[in-house]
Amino acid sequence: MRLKRLNPSFFLTLFLISSLWCYSQNNESKIKLHSASIGFGGFYLKKTNSDGGGATFVINGTIKSNKNLVNLCYLTGAEIGVVGSSSYNFSEISIAYGRELKPVNWFSLESFAGIGSYIQNSNSSSFKEGKAIAFPIKLNLKFFFTKKVGAGLNNSYSINQLNNNFSTNLIVHYNF
Repeated sequence: MRLKRLNPSFFLTLFLISSLWCYSQNNESKIKLHSASIGFGGFYLKKTNSDGGGATFVINGTIKSNKNLVNLCYLTGAEIGVVGSSSYNFSEISIAYGRELKPVNWFSLESFAGIGSYIQNSNSSSFKEGKAIAFPIKLNLKFFFTKKVGAGLNNSYSINQLNNNFSTNLIVHYNF
């Protein structure tokens, strides 16, 4: 996966996650840092006359207030060029509201819905280039190895005017 340059929204995401982390560590605060995760996976999308896909990278930070979760996510991906470079790449930064269901200590299910910014670039006429408002829907399946560390799946479907995008990422997560 070759990216032409780092998107400024990536740095904004890191800044917001670090700011929230500093604020949430205050013992008197009702807002607590809940979890952070990073992962790699793949995506699927519909081209004009065919289907496409490629590799993705995701980074998430989630804060918690009572039972409410707020997730800040940066997702990026590109087609994998077998010969030469990729002809399509995208990035999305989003904020989403969600809830967690934890039926047993070693498993957690989180669902989110939110809003974000979707940017796609392409060298192919099969795709429109540009920016659009995105409405991501996410489902995280988390398995815990210890009380705080685990792995899981981050599934995301991004609804936008340019190109709806489904991605699944294998994540490693840390609960605070």
